[in-house]
Amino acid sequence: MAQELRVFPHIPLRFVAEGRAKLSGGRSDPNRITQTKSNLDNRQAHGGILKNSVSSLVTDWQIAQKQRQEEEQLPPVEAITLILQVDPETFDLDDLRTSGIEILSELENGYIIGASADAELTEFQKKIDLFLNQQRGGGVVAKVLNILDRQQRPEFILSEDLLAKWDGIRDDQVYVVEVGVSCLGPKTRLTTYPDERKYQSAENYAKAITDWISNRNITYQEWDETASERQQQLIQFVESHQGKFLSSFEDGMTPQFSKVPDSFSCLIEISGKGLRDIVFNFPYLFEVVERDEIFQSLQPLEPLINEIEPVEEFKLISPSLDAPKVCIIDSGIQENHPSLVNAIDSNNSRSWVPLEINLTADLVSNGGHGTRVAGAVIYPRTIPRSGKYQAECWLQNARVLDSHCSLPQKLYPPQLLEGIVEFYYSRTNTRIFNHSIAGNFPCRLRYMSAWAATIDCLSYEKDILFIVAASNIPLNHHSSPARLSIRAHLTAGRAYPNYLTDNSCRIANPAQSLQALTVGSVTLNSYRDPDWSSLGEKDQPSPFSCSGPGIWDTIKPDVVEYGGDIVIDNNSPPTLKCSPTSPELVRSTLDSHPAPLIAADTFGTSFASPKVSYIAARLASEFPNESCLLYRALIVQSARWPSWADSKTNEEKLQILRQIGYGIPNLERAIANTPYRSTFITRGDERIRARDARIYQVQLPESLRLPDEEYEILVEITLSYKAQPRRTRRHGRKYLSTWLDWECSKQGEEPERFKERILETYNSPEDAEKGGELFNWTLGKEKRYKTLKGVSRSLGTLQKDWAVVNSYNFRQAFCIAVVGHEGWNNDPYAEVSFALVVSFEALRTNIPIYIPLAQAQVEVLVEPEFEVQVEIE
Repeated sequence: MAQELRVFPHIPLRFVAEGRAKLSGGRSDPNRITQTKSNLDNRQAHGGILKNSVSSLVTDWQIAQKQRQEEEQLPPVEAITLILQVDPETFDLDDLRTSGIEILSELENGYIIGASADAELTEFQKKIDLFLNQQRGGGVVAKVLNILDRQQRPEFILSEDLLAKWDGIRDDQVYVVEVGVSCLGPKTRLTTYPDERKYQSAENYAKAITDWISNRNITYQEWDETASERQQQLIQFVESHQGKFLSSFEDGMTPQFSKVPDSFSCLIEISGKGLRDIVFNFPYLFEVVERDEIFQSLQPLEPLINEIEPVEEFKLISPSLDAPKVCIIDSGIQENHPSLVNAIDSNNSRSWVPLEINLTADLVSNGGHGTRVAGAVIYPRTIPRSGKYQAECWLQNARVLDSHCSLPQKLYPPQLLEGIVEFYYSRTNTRIFNHSIAGNFPCRLRYMSAWAATIDCLSYEKDILFIVAASNIPLNHHSSPARLSIRAHLTAGRAYPNYLTDNSCRIANPAQSLQALTVGSVTLNSYRDPDWSSLGEKDQPSPFSCSGPGIWDTIKPDVVEYGGDIVIDNNSPPTLKCSPTSPELVRSTLDSHPAPLIAADTFGTSFASPKVSYIAARLASEFPNESCLLYRALIVQSARWPSWADSKTNEEKLQILRQIGYGIPNLERAIANTPYRSTFITRGDERIRARDARIYQVQLPESLRLPDEEYEILVEITLSYKAQPRRTRRHGRKYLSTWLDWECSKQGEEPERFKERILETYNSPEDAEKGGELFNWTLGKEKRYKTLKGVSRSLGTLQKDWAVVNSYNFRQAFCIAVVGHEGWNNDPYAEVSFALVVSFEALRTNIPIYIPLAQAQVEVLVEPEFEVQVEIE
């Protein structure tokens, strides 16, 4: 089958130009009255208010510290904390650097959590005096709108649930919380890179660059040192209240921290009194949340029909020795299961469950969880009953859930994933990690969670792909105001599928990760009999599948697969059961004998995600030297919405996007093409810097763009990239070190005009056609786009869009530009990696386009590595 799929292979996408990007936007009306301008016009009133606020803040802090000193064994507080509200339209984070205030984190509506080692805020008070006296250096004060009372700090650092309980926190009660600590220190950014225009000689400019690089390295070292110092300070705080770090090194004594570039996080157990002390007095804290409840329910409802014929004389053949490896992070695997045993990499099985380090078996009752997940990677559709079947990949068993399918309290997900990736990536070069584990409640939206940020950070640092489950809506049990059950929604009159976009049905942590491939579920088929019926029809969202959008309005889930269905009766409230159209899964027999080896007796996004892991493994087998960014892009590029979605209104399509993302992926489209479809891909490690653009071009044969022809061509473009995250930044484009988006040709636009439109220094011939309107893209770059308003393809690190184009609107070449934009990292040397995929498909199947397109590329290529080999049967 693999050989057949390669008859029409993907074609290399030709790179044609690069340079400084012609970036637009960012200008504001100079005549518009901003809050900053109003403060400048009311200098005395505004400056006086801030001066009084600072005085009250310092006095309150001094009183609190005096009271604190009277208590024994409490560590000293080395900095004053403050919450500021700034004008988001004029304020820059560097504005406070010269005021002695360190920015710990950014919040919405211009709020900033800060700290200052100068407990009397001397430098900032000097700025206020300069502002009042209209002297140079006081301008930043006009941008600071308000300084809040110290007692308001819990509102800005506690999660919504913990804040609701805050007044009831008891001194003697023990609480388990996750804390996030900022660790950059005063230098949150690098110094500005030298501007060549300011230097009189090349020698002076070269020296300035050398000095800048030296200062950059010193800054990186200072950030690491600051993190170590603050970890020790937090240890003192926790231990002074007899608290403990739940996640520690193997000796059980040394606290362990999960670190991303700007912060670290950890899980602690502490008394209510200690928790209040940390919230009010530990100066570098930016987040305190309750521990995620992580319990993977198997939805223990009797299926309507559960009769699976036995497996007879079936043999699983081991994959080739160099086959890809898929790490199953779950409840363990029944490794001697006849349907799995020959695909298990048993030499690298490992358990992270405390006290059960050598026990890697799936001990979850009712058929197991990890065993089912593992089986879905090997058998993504049906499970053979006889004959032979060769596995496409090796399965690696990373057990993290206990026999109750719960994550033990001592395991902290960010550190756990760091350990798992380090073990498998360094030891066996494993690149695909199936992570069918999620929290039980909607993900929080204030910051990227430490769990999700760790996935983003690991994916940035290594060439790996996390495939995660979107999580499930409970059927009857575990219902709460934050996560209502399906029965609760139906009883309240919220019909399927409308309830799926209710806030309580939002995807769970860590599915909001920007770098993970998040998978939801759709139904394989509908079911009807006199007593029971499915809620949805074929290929519609599963009634239990959590929906998007993700954090910062990103598109989540990314794709969907067949994870099962439920049926209901006509009772009120209805009874819910597992549908007979749920997927066949390999079933553990460790908890009971005799027991079926295979059953269609459960459902969940947990079993949809491994089906996507199978596609990723096939891509890794077909393209072993390509990056996981390309695998991710090809999976999304292959995804389509089901036919039922095409006839919906734009408003309905917006809800469909939230429920199924880019749709159902297809193995054949991901790996190869047909005579009527051509896919172009970047090869190797493509990299780009902020403010630069890289332009790629697809040559279009004349036969496809004749003016008297009206071919309808489906054009699909997917950009997949990765960048370094910062947790303390409350915006996707500041969370990432560099963010990317893509532009493409307009209708009738000549390639030379496109290059001029994208690149600063490119001039096109005067007779080149400028082109007209944009093609009718489904999503568009802006939320105000005419097709689907309220959504943008450019907000995440996975950006797909598609349009149907009349062939006569093309010119001799179709151009696509990847454009880099500065995020939090102002290092001009910083690069990020990406993969770009472009497809053309004739919607009338009697119009073969693959060979003409492939030959058109060969005609303009001179580099031998770009030669396209086309096999014709």
